[in-house]
Amino acid sequence: MKDMALNDKLDYRDPQAVAEFAQDIYESMRGEESLWMVDPEYLTKVQTEIKDTSRAFLIEWMIDVHRKFKLVPEALYVTIHIIDQYMSKKKILKNQLHLLGVATLLVAAKYEEIYPPELRDFVAVSENKFSKKMVLDMEKDILMTLDWRVTAPSSYRFL
Repeated sequence: MKDMALNDKLDYRDPQAVAEFAQDIYESMRGEESLWMVDPEYLTKVQTEIKDTSRAFLIEWMIDVHRKFKLVPEALYVTIHIIDQYMSKKKILKNQLHLLGVATLLVAAKYEEIYPPELRDFVAVSENKFSKKMVLDMEKDILMTLDWRVTAPSSYRFL
C-alpha cells in the first residue's frame, strides 16, 4: 500500500505521465468506445463468403506481418479495428480478404508509425499477389466506407 502511494506521487511529478488527466482520458475513452463497437455478429449478418475461420487466419497473418515490420503495438489494434469496421459495413469476397489485410495494415501504419513501411514493402510481403494500384484502391475504399474514421479506444490504450 505504501509503495502504491509513492508511485502515485511519482506519477504526478512526471510531466509525461499526465496523471492529473488520467481519469478524464479514461472517461472519454469509455464514452467513445460505445460509439465504435462493431456488431459481434457481422460475419453472419453482412458477410456471406467470409467465415470466422477465414477472419482468424487473416488476423494471424496480420500479426506475423506486424512482427516482421516491427510496428508499434497500436498499429495492430488499429488494423484489426479497421478490418472489423469495414467488414461490418461492406460485403467482401473471400479472394479480397488478403488485399483487405494489406490495405488496412498500410492505413494503420500510416496513422500510428513515425516511419511506416513503404507501399512496395506491403506488396512484397503479400508475395506480389496485388499491384500497388489494387492496394491503393482498396485503401481508398476502406477510408471512404469508414468516412475516414479509423481509430477507436482499444484495449491497448486502456491498459
